[in-house]
Amino acid sequence: MIEMFSHLGRPCTVPVIFALGDRSYSTDVRELRNSIDLSDGKRLSAATISKCLSNLSEIGLVEGTAHAHSPPREKYCLTSKGQQLYKHLLQIRLLSERTFEDFIDSISAC
Repeated sequence: MIEMFSHLGRPCTVPVIFALGDRSYSTDVRELRNSIDLSDGKRLSAATISKCLSNLSEIGLVEGTAHAHSPPREKYCLTSKGQQLYKHLLQIRLLSERTFEDFIDSISAC
């Protein structure tokens, strides 16, 4: 469990989990890279995403499947454990969005 928390603290992990969880199909690194927008406007490199996917696979949150294309590509999806984590992260995101909206409303009322 400690290992999972150490991975969640990395800057790429939560965006990758959200990008995978938002899909109902397996996807590759290129598509993930194009879909992840960080708050500072920067993009994650393909190498960073690949390393993150490898780490998440090691702890059982992500599963990779090789597909015979030219060139060969690996496609990724969340495991059932990854889906459960994704659902909890969605709840945290919704809570933080509501809290932020309440904060803005309270400032506007002043």
